[in-house]
Amino acid sequence: MAPERGLPFIGSLMVLGAMASAGIPGMMGFISEFIVFRGSFERFVPQTLLCMVGSGLTAVYFLLMINRVFFGRLGVALEMLGRPLDTSLPGVKWRDRAPALALVLLIFAFGLQPEWMTRWMESSTTTFLARAEQVALSAPVVPLPPGLAPMATTAHGLNPHMLK
Repeated sequence: MAPERGLPFIGSLMVLGAMASAGIPGMMGFISEFIVFRGSFERFVPQTLLCMVGSGLTAVYFLLMINRVFFGRLGVALEMLGRPLDTSLPGVKWRDRAPALALVLLIFAFGLQPEWMTRWMESSTTTFLARAEQVALSAPVVPLPPGLAPMATTAHGLNPHMLK
């Protein structure tokens, strides 16, 4: 018996979670990946492309996991030993379903209206960037030993050219 037959609700929630993690549009993972990739692509092209490949590999691994966990055979090892197989799985109670459903609603709500979340972060992000720029511009430039790449850094380890 495949576990999906015994736990269709849990399997469906896991598929939704995997889709959100993979960055499917309309879910929370999409807008977060889009913001990060869009913001970093101009300055860090190879690194951003590697991150995009990593996101694709994450989706592949989630699909493999869902296939093995929810669509694979339950207890194949017990069948090989010749023992009887108890495949009766208890149903999921509503008290256990409620938190999962609340998370699914949040995944779709923030995926369709990301401004609800980003407006909370905007003021603190702006303050952080202003302070980082202030520190980077006020700190003395530390000379690098000969032979290293000519990348100006400050005593605090920040590169003032990256903040422009």
